[in-house]
Amino acid sequence: MTNLEKQGDEILALQSIFDTKFRLLHDSTQYEILIDFDLIDSFILQCNNKTSIIHHLPPFSLIIHYHDEYPSNYPPSFILSCFYFSKISLQNLCRKLDNYPFVKGEVCVYDWIELIKQGITDKLTLDTKIDEQVNDPRAFNGYLPENIDQIYDHLINYNTEREEKQFESQLQICLICSDKILGNDCIRLHRCGHFYCRLCLNNYVKMTLNNGRFGEKLLCPQNQCQKALLPNEIKQIIQDDQLYQRYERLTLQHALELMNDIIWCPRCQSAVLISNEDDNLAICDQCRYTFCKKCREIFHFQKTCPKDYLIKQLRLQQEKQLDRIRKQQEEERERIIKKQGKGRKQIVKEEEKALRELERIEKQKRNTAEQELIKQRYREVTIDLLEEDILLEKILNAERMEVLNTQPCPNCHVRIEKNGGCSHMNCSRCHYQFTWSTAEGPQHPQITSLLYHSSTDQSVQSIREELNNKLDTAKVSEDDQQVVINNRSFIGSAIIKRVKLCPNNLCKKLNVKIADDNWIVCDECLQQYCFSCAEPINGLQHFQKKCDRYTSL
Repeated sequence: MTNLEKQGDEILALQSIFDTKFRLLHDSTQYEILIDFDLIDSFILQCNNKTSIIHHLPPFSLIIHYHDEYPSNYPPSFILSCFYFSKISLQNLCRKLDNYPFVKGEVCVYDWIELIKQGITDKLTLDTKIDEQVNDPRAFNGYLPENIDQIYDHLINYNTEREEKQFESQLQICLICSDKILGNDCIRLHRCGHFYCRLCLNNYVKMTLNNGRFGEKLLCPQNQCQKALLPNEIKQIIQDDQLYQRYERLTLQHALELMNDIIWCPRCQSAVLISNEDDNLAICDQCRYTFCKKCREIFHFQKTCPKDYLIKQLRLQQEKQLDRIRKQQEEERERIIKKQGKGRKQIVKEEEKALRELERIEKQKRNTAEQELIKQRYREVTIDLLEEDILLEKILNAERMEVLNTQPCPNCHVRIEKNGGCSHMNCSRCHYQFTWSTAEGPQHPQITSLLYHSSTDQSVQSIREELNNKLDTAKVSEDDQQVVINNRSFIGSAIIKRVKLCPNNLCKKLNVKIADDNWIVCDECLQQYCFSCAEPINGLQHFQKKCDRYTSL
């Protein structure tokens, strides 16, 4: 059988196994499988000081991309995605798949899926400390230390939804009458998880309300369970209109005690509704006692309550004190300005001298860059006009990372921005400590000026206009569908150095190199290749034997 026939047979087999969890992407060479985990035993989930027992986890996403040499010579390319696994955990799974003993001529995707399932233990800890040494682009996730609380809540909610669906579809035994009833006909209490048939709960709630217990005093009927029933559960259980009205009345009375616009009469202790008007008058409907709603004393006819007057006087004293401090600061500032006034002319002269020196250095850098531009070998790339803006936007973002005050971590190579402080740096990703070195000047003056003086959209528009103005750098094809860019200008050289074609003959899409990483994953077909030599790769072996993983342009 040919490779295409074996690939087709494998896709049919996986479709029959995973059914709705299998989804074909662009063509027959790329598909996605959602991997569910069969958790037979309970699963421990930990986050900071919180611990929960769950039985269901959201699925992993495995994207497979076939190439021409699978399964005859090499395994297929893949991408793993999971939002609740840390980057390092996903990278460990990628290495397990890389180390899997691949047999030439045999398909391996189902074996990979079983290997991924075995990677789930009986415990998952959402940790804020992340130690990532290698950035594997095949491992996609949204796991960030600052988001672990949201991830924890999402996993708890997902487990609750799955358990509810499973509960409703199975036969359950009522904990009061011991009858077998379909879960959809039972009521499951949210706070404790105990469940009963509707008739038993209805009789229990009626008896409890008749005994004068309501609100947080209406507890689960299970022995020694101190969890109270929720109001919506009470509404679902009660079927007697008169009893339900009594429950609402008692609940309303309890709620009134918690409202800010309800105060209590100081004479008879009845509830009194007050307005938000400036008038401080409050009248009890029961005993007709009139009193001030602020100080709770007998009503006084003064417009300002003595309590409010005292607060107002305290505020005025505080404002006077702040004004006095502000005047003292202004006087001190004027005294310093007068003292330093004599040295202003000298400062202006030094600033002018520094500006002239800066202009001389920038002119020297530009001359050097122009000489290097003339010496470099001629290259050109062809870009579809429909994709021109997207490609220029990616290149512009990559240039920003290098032009602005950023440097790669010597250990994990992620870009770090220095916005103040001393030169001692601590990488927030791998916690490697190093000394900040003096950054070199920008390599492309024209792109740099656009970055510093334009917003994102204006920058892309400015670069496109600059390319159109340089006829020796960019030319539109005869059919007006493509533009050809060469490296005979600063802007053309910056673009060509940053992009490289995908080696997949059916794709040939231009991809942009971000920072110093040479491990490229094609945005269109997900083909993985090396930016240095433009050869397809599978895993880290290529960078361990042939090319360097991290190099500058």
